[in-house]
Amino acid sequence: MADRDDEIMRTLAYSISATYSLLVDVCAVLPVPITMPIDRHIPASNAVPAIQRVAALAEDQPMGEEQEAQLYTGCIHLLAAIDLYALCAVRWEETRAEGVGANLLYADEALKNLLVWLLANAG
Repeated sequence: MADRDDEIMRTLAYSISATYSLLVDVCAVLPVPITMPIDRHIPASNAVPAIQRVAALAEDQPMGEEQEAQLYTGCIHLLAAIDLYALCAVRWEETRAEGVGANLLYADEALKNLLVWLLANAG
């Protein structure tokens, strides 16, 4: 992999981590909070099952359908980004890297909108 590709992979890894942190923040303020693994470095082997669990529990949260959809959307796009990142790590393809970025944009948008709603409707 070229130096430029290495830099892109580092940036994508950081972006995945930032989106995961956003999901952790969202989960902490859900009507029924969900505890996520947090540490300085969360391996994908721990993060992926936790994200899948949140996606599965989205419809059980006592909130509107739109908010449930935002939580589920944030989770599935983050999972897709992680999968594409893993494929890129094995065999670099620029389109895969672009797919990671696109999925993270969708995940971030859904989770940020949900977080705003949750904070505005807290308590």
